[in-house]
Amino acid sequence: MKNTAIVRSGAWYGDNELTLNFPTDWHVEMLTPKDAPALTNAQIEKAFAETIGTQRISELARDKKSATIIVDDMSRPTPAYQVIPFLLRELNTAGVPKSEIRFVVGVGGHRPISDEEMVKKLGADIVAEYEVTNHDFLSRDLRALGNLENGTPLYINRTVADADFKMCLGGLYPHSSVGFSGGAKLIVPGTAGFSTMYYFHKFPPGRGPAVIEGESDEPDRRDTIEMAAAVLGLDAIANVVLNSRREICGLFVGDFVKAHRKGSHFALDTYRTKIPETTRTQSDLVVINCYPLDADAIQLDKALAAFSYFENAYTIALYPATDGSCFHGLFDRLDYPKYVRQKIERLPTQPTPEPKLGRQSQLHVWSEHFDRDDFYKEYPSSLLFRDLEQLIRLMTDKLPSNAKVAILPAAGIQVLQ
Repeated sequence: MKNTAIVRSGAWYGDNELTLNFPTDWHVEMLTPKDAPALTNAQIEKAFAETIGTQRISELARDKKSATIIVDDMSRPTPAYQVIPFLLRELNTAGVPKSEIRFVVGVGGHRPISDEEMVKKLGADIVAEYEVTNHDFLSRDLRALGNLENGTPLYINRTVADADFKMCLGGLYPHSSVGFSGGAKLIVPGTAGFSTMYYFHKFPPGRGPAVIEGESDEPDRRDTIEMAAAVLGLDAIANVVLNSRREICGLFVGDFVKAHRKGSHFALDTYRTKIPETTRTQSDLVVINCYPLDADAIQLDKALAAFSYFENAYTIALYPATDGSCFHGLFDRLDYPKYVRQKIERLPTQPTPEPKLGRQSQLHVWSEHFDRDDFYKEYPSSLLFRDLEQLIRLMTDKLPSNAKVAILPAAGIQVLQ
């Protein structure tokens, strides 16, 4: 009887293997996504040669005087450094001066990434040879582009708005309010000002996770994103789909709507995870490993929907939150430097009480780095554990001797069916 499991953990921080050991008489079932193999360099080149809904990038950017490439931040597992050389080759063929190619990290309301993290995300040579900046949604260095038809005021990062050629490089992951991330989401909210971000999050209705097409006549958040991109004049996107090993298994280059939709359908198929009825109803313990969306402390919600598929099971979430940040400026209503000062000035955290198992309905989270005060502020009814082996031992005392365990190894991206 299988009683161990190996999962990956710590995107951007080693992408290490984590071994889960359960009692010898427990049965462990791995619920893996359909998945797909990693792309070769030749396949990446082919994606740039066969763009979706647009001319090739080298033609779109021909004779442009400047270009800005917006990339996602460290909260997303996108290995942008693998794609950027192919994109720069297109811009070089187009004749865009190297000195006028810039990169902006579309952090939205997240924290700025560090110089070291820029190297991880874009590659050391890119950071050394090109201008790379973080977007600051509280900055006044924005372009006002009027209002969208649904009332959204549009303020966009000046480096992005003023570029002759504009392109987003991000990933396609299930998202609770826009279906799948990617597309033009790095424009709004990625490089938008505070008023744009506030309106975007407050007023347009959301589009549920993994919902590709809108279901209402009223413009939703994905529609708002694409209306904003049209006003701005976004030229193209490059969106990756990752497999469960955080390898690029799909790349979709071209029009910010058509390429996004085609990529989303591929992502949905790749992330699709079938849950047998007996597993759904008879599992005693469900373990969701939040990889590869497990770097910062504000992405945990993206995996929690998985628990609703199971009946009468205890729950464990594996969420290292390795960078320790629980900052989202829009919702915390403060800038990142102030957030850091508050953490430094905060009274020492009270000693962690002796860990105890909660009720079946409570979420049990193992995390090495999630700040205790931040955790209980965000998840007041959940329980935080630092020692994974201890947590499993506590489960052993509660569950039957022949307990059935269901494990989702890449729950941050899996779509359950």
